[in-house]
Amino acid sequence: MFTPARKKLLLAVLVLSFGVQTGLVYSDVRSEPLSVAAREGRALWQAHACQTCHQFYGQGGFLGPDLTHAASRVDSTRLVSLLTVGSGQMPPLGFSDAETAAMAAFLREMDRPEIGRGELRMGTPGEGAGAQAAFERAVEAALGAGVSGGAGAAGGAGPAGGTGRDLAQVAAGFEAYRIRPCSACHFPFRDSPVGAPDLSLVVGSLASDSLDQVLAEGRPLLGMPPPVPPLGAADRAAITAFLEFLSANREQLEAATEALAAGRRLDWGALPWWEYP
Repeated sequence: MFTPARKKLLLAVLVLSFGVQTGLVYSDVRSEPLSVAAREGRALWQAHACQTCHQFYGQGGFLGPDLTHAASRVDSTRLVSLLTVGSGQMPPLGFSDAETAAMAAFLREMDRPEIGRGELRMGTPGEGAGAQAAFERAVEAALGAGVSGGAGAAGGAGPAGGTGRDLAQVAAGFEAYRIRPCSACHFPFRDSPVGAPDLSLVVGSLASDSLDQVLAEGRPLLGMPPPVPPLGAADRAAITAFLEFLSANREQLEAATEALAAGRRLDWGALPWWEYP
């Protein structure tokens, strides 16, 4: 049993410990890793609650694309369009030129691993973080195998048919798909909850001229906006080649995607919770 004097002493020690800890925490000198322009972009990110739909290093929402490496994937013209007129489920924000530049600086400076480690680690670093990442890795592996094995060679050395030039066009179409927010609405190998169709089945359901028209004008009445900036004829042909590649290799790519996504494991005991610099 503690005597009243000992209880008071214990309480005093606890209060003193709390005071020392508070002093150490709030006196910690930390350098700001972001430039002035990037901090302005961060303020816009917070003011518009972008984290509700988008993620950085594993933190945020899942409705929109992960923006951890957006600076490496989205060109300046597309970024201006997204931040002014929006796209798909993303509302128009009407950013000014200065605000767009600030957000671009924020995305660019966040595209560095030393900025933070707030990453919910699931599986090994080589495994996909989700279905979309697994899908992209499966496509990359299929394209790589097709090129290295001689696409269209006898015996089916590669998963894709056609010549090396065909694969180059498929790769260009895949890149055009990846740098645009297509994955915000379209899910790999199934219809999405918002009604966006399975892209691996589009070639079989649309004639070539209808598909080209969709890529050029969208389907606004069905919820698909026209692409901004517009897709030129070469881009549309490349995306069509990519969709034909998906259709022709659907079973193999779906199996590869499922295998990569199935490798995710979560060890709650070893999880490094939300670390920041």
